[in-house]
Amino acid sequence: MIYIGTITEIHLNPDGLPVFSVTDPHNNIFYPCTITSTLGGFDGRFTHPSLTEGARVILMAYGEGYVRCYYAIGFLIDNDDAIAISVDGVRTAIEAEAAAGRDRLSPDVEDERESYQRNEDYPGTHVEDMHLEVQDSFVNMSVPHGLTLQGYPRVSVQIPEDAGQAAFRVSAGGNASNFVLNAVPHLDRLYNYIGTLQQKIDALEAAVNAMAPGVVAAYEAAAAAADVAAPGSGAPIRQQSTDATNALAEATALGPLTPATTIREESDQDVNAYVIIP
Repeated sequence: MIYIGTITEIHLNPDGLPVFSVTDPHNNIFYPCTITSTLGGFDGRFTHPSLTEGARVILMAYGEGYVRCYYAIGFLIDNDDAIAISVDGVRTAIEAEAAAGRDRLSPDVEDERESYQRNEDYPGTHVEDMHLEVQDSFVNMSVPHGLTLQGYPRVSVQIPEDAGQAAFRVSAGGNASNFVLNAVPHLDRLYNYIGTLQQKIDALEAAVNAMAPGVVAAYEAAAAAADVAAPGSGAPIRQQSTDATNALAEATALGPLTPATTIREESDQDVNAYVIIP
């Protein structure tokens, strides 16, 4: 037999499985009811459809008498959801609820519901969640927690090769800008610091070049004086003069430092065309 009714109560049985009761338009109560999984439920693989009080379900009866039980084999779409759905996805069910002046649809079993935490993982699966899992990887969609992805050993986003159409986009408030992933503030601070280092290096190089002739001349004078006092004793001083002259020559051969602003402009040209936010 097939029945249609509304979920009126949800709880967990002694085995920890969600069980619910359903009432039809004639106030007939069907219990115990459980939900079937479209992809099975074994070996760490399961799909958990969203289960809420107030949802209309299609039941299939199994067994007779006191051992009779009921399985939900499908859901009936709510009127508000039907209004919210459009071909182009213009409206959402949440928007339809707001337009109707309601905060949420039906109440649910919220006594042990995990509260939303902005920067904490959500590893659970509530009866209201839409959950698809294979071993240690899952996709979870939840009203208070949004969309949660977890993958083991990786989470991979594979973008097509069509650079004209493909894109990996992250947005906040409808805008996909570099600030969403903190790229621009971080790079601005980094390149500003590099620019300061460049200015200091340029100043030090100019000072060294200005002092170099006098330093080399002083080395040579000191070496000559040492040789007069003790022949051959000026050799180590003269070697220092040679080392200083060679170091200055190597620094000059490297040329001037490229301005940090130029490096920043050139690095911006290396941004991956498939990623909107670098």
